[in-house]
Amino acid sequence: MTWRRPVPLIGDQTSAAERAAQVGAWAFPDHVREGFYDVLGARRDIRRYRPDPVEPEILDRVLAAGHMAPSVGHSQPWRFIVVSEPATREQAARMADEQRLRQARQMEPEAARRLLDLQLEGIREAPLGLVVACDRRTPAGGVLGRATFPDADLWSCACAIENLWLAARVEGLGIGWVTLFDQQELADLVAVPDGVVTLGWLCLGWPDERPPAPGLERAGWSRREPVSEVVMTERWNEATAAPPSHLRAPDNATVVHVRDDADRLLTPPGSLGLLDRYVDRVEAATRRRDTPVDSGRLLLVAGRHGVVVHGVSAYSPSVTDDVVAASAVAESAGAAAARTAGLEFAAVDAGTAAGDLVDTDAMPVEQVRALLAQGRGLGQAAGHEHGLLALGDC
Repeated sequence: MTWRRPVPLIGDQTSAAERAAQVGAWAFPDHVREGFYDVLGARRDIRRYRPDPVEPEILDRVLAAGHMAPSVGHSQPWRFIVVSEPATREQAARMADEQRLRQARQMEPEAARRLLDLQLEGIREAPLGLVVACDRRTPAGGVLGRATFPDADLWSCACAIENLWLAARVEGLGIGWVTLFDQQELADLVAVPDGVVTLGWLCLGWPDERPPAPGLERAGWSRREPVSEVVMTERWNEATAAPPSHLRAPDNATVVHVRDDADRLLTPPGSLGLLDRYVDRVEAATRRRDTPVDSGRLLLVAGRHGVVVHGVSAYSPSVTDDVVAASAVAESAGAAAARTAGLEFAAVDAGTAAGDLVDTDAMPVEQVRALLAQGRGLGQAAGHEHGLLALGDC
């Protein structure tokens, strides 16, 4: 039997008559199309992972999917560096932690707290890390399409990351894209040469969470806008650009006005720490909303800590008692915010810690257990009545 080299196909094998007769014939079958959109909708940024290894054949399929991405001038500038050594992953995690702390110091307290609360343990937990790098050593003028858009090679690598993400989701794997790195430090960690830049670290492994919605959306950072808000016709339309966030960013004048109102109430300004900022924003956002909240309850749980006698707080130890008393007659800032937002309001006195943390423990084990049981009861009651429970502290 004579072996023959495969003859490459040249050009489109369909005829103009075939294409004219059935313009939609290139579409995939319905079940494939529906599956594709299901995968798009189910893609998530995963932060928690199982330690189980990823089989080599599955990893190869995911990497091959990344390599099938489109690229400017068919340049294929991406490079995938697979990291499995625990020591390297630990070092990468420390680098990300350092950058997270550095960025938090430059943020407003509210945003900084949210940044520090983000789960980044996936760098350590995931059995594999993927560093996606872009080889930019070819001059832009030497790649078709880059002379006019020099950064198109980076965009091509972003397309490869999307392919990796979708392929991983199909395989049941999770990917988390972490960019909290100094680019040069990450480049040095995986020894990429000059002229090659990294696009961050992808955690890859079997997920230990199956989030029903994007993590940052669930954490309150943002929400997905309707498609109509991001699509324009013919040219830029300022009316549809940069929609205001009703969750995190009511206009500053409204926030200041709310704060002025709150200062006239019993609660001393700033005595509730970060909760003061949330109260301002909840009330400000509510003032801008056309329809009131259907139902809900704001529950204030107050306790006293003996450590305040050592001067760690700028406020008198009596402030908690004053707030609880004012809440009982609906005159505290929390009660006013709940009333404005159309929420029910209730205050619970959780008692006083037995110790001061300096000379004695704050509470004995029995008191901790009693408070936990009380908290579970409150949470179960609130969840049963209103369906959704959001927690915060100050």
